[in-house]
Amino acid sequence: MKKIFVALSAVLVWTAIPAVSANAVSIGQSCAKTTLGTRVSTRINKKPVIVVCRIKAGRKQWIRAAVQTITTTTTSTSTSTTTTTTTVPQPVVNYTDVVDPNDPTLHTITIEGMQPRTYYLNVPSTYSAETSTPLLLALHSRTTTAKTIFSDSQILSWAESMNFIVAGLNGAVYEGASSWNAGLCCENATTYAENDLLFASTVIDFVSSKYSVDKSRIWAMGHSNGGMMAYRLACDLSEKITAIAVVTGALMDPTCSPTKPVSILHIHGNLDPTILFHGGGKFENPSIFHSVQDMAYRNLCSGNPKESSNASEERYIWVCTNGVETQLVNYQDQSHAWAIGYTEELLRFLFAHPRK
Repeated sequence: MKKIFVALSAVLVWTAIPAVSANAVSIGQSCAKTTLGTRVSTRINKKPVIVVCRIKAGRKQWIRAAVQTITTTTTSTSTSTTTTTTTVPQPVVNYTDVVDPNDPTLHTITIEGMQPRTYYLNVPSTYSAETSTPLLLALHSRTTTAKTIFSDSQILSWAESMNFIVAGLNGAVYEGASSWNAGLCCENATTYAENDLLFASTVIDFVSSKYSVDKSRIWAMGHSNGGMMAYRLACDLSEKITAIAVVTGALMDPTCSPTKPVSILHIHGNLDPTILFHGGGKFENPSIFHSVQDMAYRNLCSGNPKESSNASEERYIWVCTNGVETQLVNYQDQSHAWAIGYTEELLRFLFAHPRK
């Protein structure tokens, strides 16, 4: 008797499900019976789906689904082996990128299925196509714009002197306020399930197609809600993002699962009244220390962090493999604002941690 072995390989494709759809309503009802982070099996458009529940009592939250698609089937017998490859249509991101005639740095990118989004692209005068150049995504706080984080951080001056490209992304505006879909905060972009992950990924692809981008140094930095979005990029776009710097943000995704380790620097103020260092408050954020420690473990770090402190700061460093590092700096007597010295601190960290 011939023995037949069938091997199946599968790929997970992450898609956002709008909170207003019938599918999301039924999924939400299923998730409401479970706990945060539970995986629920269902079907969407007749396809098998695994849903990661992100419903929190009293709030509408976006839901992420993994659609499992079989890509290759291999049949082996005792006398011969036949490999059959099944062609599966891959999602094609159709987009246009238009430069504002009155501002050559302002781009409007229109991605199929999304509202038009804008970002500022700043290329240093020292740029050369012969040299691979780092790319930094700058993510502003809720209700502000990319120009706000440019002003607060003075990042464009640093980019000119240190030779890296900056893409300042603008959050989607709903109900009169800009925000990022970064997990269990904040309303607007989260409620309307804005696909900020696709927006950021498409900007990276577009800039990389036009300029010589160093793939080992594609970074994200974010302030407050923008810092939450930087964490989401580290969680869900780790194949592109190599390091992030978070200023007074928080990890709002309890199911974060990066496919590659991402170096992380988190800067916080112990007097922050908005994103509380010890957790809780208006946004019910988790403890900053435990969030960063959790990311350190996801980065395959082991053991306790190296600790150091002085009158102005407490510093915790988790050393990981392959040059990856997770670091938390808790500045004393600092609040929620972007303080002097933060930009230099984060750039020193980002440049020191290329992906190997």
